[in-house]
Amino acid sequence: MRICIIGKFPPIQGGVSMRTYWSAHGLAALGHEVHVVTNAKEAVAPFRMLMRAEDWKRCTAAHDAGSVTVHWTDPVDRSQSHTPMASPFVSKLATVAARAHSERPFDVIYSHYLEPYGVAGYLAAEMTGVPHVVRMAGSDVGRLWHHPQLELLYDHVLRSADAVVATGTVAERAVQRGVPPERIVPVGGFAVPEALFTPEGPKLDIEALRAEAKADPALRDLIWGNFAADRPYFGVYGKLGERKGSFALLAAMHRLMSAGVEVGLAVLAHGGPTVQREFRARVDELGLTDRVLQIPFLPHWRVPEFLRGCLAVCCLEQGFPIVFHAPMIPREVLLSGTCLVASTELIRKLPSYERLPHGYGCIAVENVDDSDALSEALAAIARNPRAAKAIGARGRRFALELQRDMPFPQTLERTLEAAASRQKIPHAAGGPASGAAADVAEGRFPLTRLVADAIGQPFGDPDNASVPAGRGVDLSFADRVLNAVEQGIADGRTALRPLAAAVRIEMAVAVAEDGDHADPPAVSDSLFRMRSRQGAVPEDGLAALAPVRDPQLRILEFDYDVADFLGAQTAADLPAVTRPGPSYIVVFTGAGAGQREPLIVDGLTAQILKLSDGRRSAAQIAGELGRQSGPSVEADNLEWIEQLFVRGLIGLRDAPAATSAAD
Repeated sequence: MRICIIGKFPPIQGGVSMRTYWSAHGLAALGHEVHVVTNAKEAVAPFRMLMRAEDWKRCTAAHDAGSVTVHWTDPVDRSQSHTPMASPFVSKLATVAARAHSERPFDVIYSHYLEPYGVAGYLAAEMTGVPHVVRMAGSDVGRLWHHPQLELLYDHVLRSADAVVATGTVAERAVQRGVPPERIVPVGGFAVPEALFTPEGPKLDIEALRAEAKADPALRDLIWGNFAADRPYFGVYGKLGERKGSFALLAAMHRLMSAGVEVGLAVLAHGGPTVQREFRARVDELGLTDRVLQIPFLPHWRVPEFLRGCLAVCCLEQGFPIVFHAPMIPREVLLSGTCLVASTELIRKLPSYERLPHGYGCIAVENVDDSDALSEALAAIARNPRAAKAIGARGRRFALELQRDMPFPQTLERTLEAAASRQKIPHAAGGPASGAAADVAEGRFPLTRLVADAIGQPFGDPDNASVPAGRGVDLSFADRVLNAVEQGIADGRTALRPLAAAVRIEMAVAVAEDGDHADPPAVSDSLFRMRSRQGAVPEDGLAALAPVRDPQLRILEFDYDVADFLGAQTAADLPAVTRPGPSYIVVFTGAGAGQREPLIVDGLTAQILKLSDGRRSAAQIAGELGRQSGPSVEADNLEWIEQLFVRGLIGLRDAPAATSAAD
């Protein structure tokens, strides 16, 4: 395909620019001819990147079968003068795109961010007759789309598009504004380049960067502060602001300085004139000038150099007004193997964040404005860099798993191909909500429904009240089905025994899920299930901590192998004869929306969970199990305890002062 992308691009700073760049080059790597139309050269400080000659060259590329060509709008000058004066971005972007199309036609136009790119994309599509796919980001959805002088135009742009890339509340609002549901497609994942964001590679040369910035008259004022990077330093990057935690971080740095902790702060972050002045004034007021260095924004491909040089990187966004805003910065930090210090608000926006518990895979800050807690967390890292390195390594493993098999940019490619051919957009929204309106109770008894259907045909009597004809499936229904099956067995139908076992399994699970909640919430928050005075735990520090199972966890034991019943689609799939056990199912109390699914576990896992009462250290549990099965597996047992912790089945806390393997 010949694809026209209208959007932000380097040297514009920010997440949309970054996504556009990697999307363009990702599509080119798949063999497409990509033309980027952008006003990026018109960006000015402080939101303009520091670009070297080699950085400009990276904007375009020739791949084996595809390529990226960039069409830049001209910076505003007297030839564009009009009153009141402003750069006519929309007009220039639309015209540049239409002219490029006239030289060789495009198959599809893709715009990312409504102002000015989505509007320009709409105009270019109207002028050329080319299909238009529009995507929104964060602030254009959460702020601009609600502006009374903008929303009617944006509604029209979205309704006119061949496809709108959106999910969740954004997709819902688009439908409310008249976008046909079948034209809405999911956003799809975005994969941070793993070959670039790695722990290995060059670190940022601060002195060389100073020289580069000073040589550019437009950017020389963006390098500020006297920190010489002659001691370990924390990093922060993105935009400055109260809600970004910028000033809370300075307060914490002041406390560290007062406590004699020798650490600096590298700031790859800027804001508008007001916040820029306030930030620097606050640095001066707190006496941190010799500990802070603010540097210009760098191209995305240079960010790993910055991350590798940091002891830890802080992402302290809190109280951000756009709730669906999900920055990529935390994932970039994690992939780079650098210790992530982040607000709980930001961490909870990561998929599967429960596998990134505080003190293990990140440092989570519940309240960024609590200077004591924030400075204490930073001090623990500064005083124990070995623990910070271990946290960074675990965070990288999490990020790699998160991105495993992520279809980027293939999802975008499929959407653009469908739009270009005027075909139905794949995976369009608007169908039945996936599980949103499903009967939760019915989903808990799939085997029971199979059994009810089976006995209702060859064995059941339609007039028999013990087998209800209704579709609702709950515990009382299961009990009536079980009674009917047991009656059939009593009547000599021994082939029904596996059916009875299937129903009993689901009833046992349901009873446990609906059981009491009397246990104290020892592991009340999945993010904070590691509680240790160390704060940040090094690689070899886990063995000394005491595992404590989740208080909602229940272990069910059966005398036959419940795994034989897994995945049955019909009653005929159920085992004719049950294999002898024991076998175990882990169940979580509190059935309902958001309920964790039951897990079939092996005997070793069940033993570990039973022993995880907070009275023994992980090393003691591993040793005790090792004595039962041989010392050679003790290390494997310890590793498995760690995996159960990552999966959220147990928490870890400081072991009691006096414990022994005999406890």
